[in-house]
Amino acid sequence: MMNYNIGKPDFNIEKILKPIMRINGVKSCVLATMGGMPVGRMDQNESIISATSAAVLGAVTEMARNIDFGMPEKLIVETDYGKIIIEEVGPDHVIIVLAEDNVNIGMVRITLKKTVSNLQTMIQMPNG
Repeated sequence: MMNYNIGKPDFNIEKILKPIMRINGVKSCVLATMGGMPVGRMDQNESIISATSAAVLGAVTEMARNIDFGMPEKLIVETDYGKIIIEEVGPDHVIIVLAEDNVNIGMVRITLKKTVSNLQTMIQMPNG
């Protein structure tokens, strides 16, 4: 796992995403740039998830803007096999959570909210 500098020299993605990954039913959690690049991890699945999720969030945001329906807070997609939760972290990053169908979605939402808040604080910190 490589470290990524987002305003903090020792920014460790795995440590920050650990509370989400500990939730029973969460299969994967990825931090990505809005350009679709995974932060820290570079395996094929996470690259595909990152690229696709950034495009989907961009399309949903544009749709909401075009129909004057406000800005999306988070995107939750329910599939035959589980849930995909996508949430922006500031203007340049997004967190994507893949979870099994039986996951406690309330616990995911609460933990994701705390994680996003922590990441936003780190992003705003000056380098040094």
